[in-house]
Amino acid sequence: MAKRGQGEGSISKRPDGTWWARITVGKTPDGKQKRKAFYGKTRKEVQEKLTAALNDINNNTYIEPSKMTVEQWMYIWLRDYKKASVKPKTYAAYEAHVRNHIAPDLGNYTLATLRNDMVQRFVNGLADKGLKSLTIERIVGTLKTALIQAVDNDLIAKSPATRIKMPLKQERTPRVLTVEEQNIFMEYSKEHRNGEIFLLILGTGLRIGEALALTWDDIDFENHILSVNRTQIEYCEHINGETIYHRGYSSPKTKAGKRTIPLIPSLVDMLLKLKEERELEKQKFKDVYQDNGLIFCNYYGVSLNYTAISKKIQTICKKAGLNGVHPHTLRHTFATRGLENGIDLKIMQELLGHSSIKMTADLYTHVLPETKKNSMMKLADTINI
Repeated sequence: MAKRGQGEGSISKRPDGTWWARITVGKTPDGKQKRKAFYGKTRKEVQEKLTAALNDINNNTYIEPSKMTVEQWMYIWLRDYKKASVKPKTYAAYEAHVRNHIAPDLGNYTLATLRNDMVQRFVNGLADKGLKSLTIERIVGTLKTALIQAVDNDLIAKSPATRIKMPLKQERTPRVLTVEEQNIFMEYSKEHRNGEIFLLILGTGLRIGEALALTWDDIDFENHILSVNRTQIEYCEHINGETIYHRGYSSPKTKAGKRTIPLIPSLVDMLLKLKEERELEKQKFKDVYQDNGLIFCNYYGVSLNYTAISKKIQTICKKAGLNGVHPHTLRHTFATRGLENGIDLKIMQELLGHSSIKMTADLYTHVLPETKKNSMMKLADTINI
């Protein structure tokens, strides 16, 4: 006879070593009890499934698995499996994938009737809308993860998204400023308040969120070192039809994101001058100034948002006669100039805060052949055959 875990009600061990539980989830139209079984490799796994189902029943939110729609499951998955386990910005991205793409296109299908060909048409449709390859990968990744959880919860036998053919990746070379464009951009940036943020990105390769989060404590003026300890995050939540915007700070995207970057002398001079200006502003607006120690802020010490920075760079570029430039263009330009001038690929990976050297190499393949050639020319000076 199957063994039952002490104090766990209907949880029992099966002859094959796995565990199972069965509960009443309602009644059939003729008044008979409707039962639902849960299975798992461990007692704990079954207990978690059982507890979740009982909570839903007690809260009148239980949905019969055969009737549960994709949209219903996606929002249950967000609430129960992602809300408390990922960073707010990551959760907001998942929620946007569901709200903007998955729910409108697949939401009305039941989990039980969702098939591989339906998911494939959904993926093809994302490409037809002109979405970038990376965006499609992220949306499909959200759907796949939720469906795997549905399998684990015994809602479906297998995921219908395991063998999806992804659209061909679009090979895009990142926009990089030429040396001439770079010099023009720097001159025009100096005319604008907080234009120094763009010069700092050009000289360090910082991500815009990392630059916006910098405080004066992150600058070691004596040793000319900048420390990246956090990033500014912005995201929105959609609650009961209302959009709520959030701005705050978080640790860098990856472990490699927390790093130190040597500063060239001209950047040190620029930051010293900017620090003096901030001190004057602090005195001028002392009654309303919020001293958060931020390097880049408004006149009252308040943090800047990404939208304001994007508008500022567009204003600068319009005056300078430059097109297709955004903050990340400056990061790409830093990396390109560095590799062109012989900075080792491994060092560049560390400066950019990439999690792998492959990521750096893949992004800057357009630079590497010329860098390799220049390195060999330097070798020619020491090997004269």
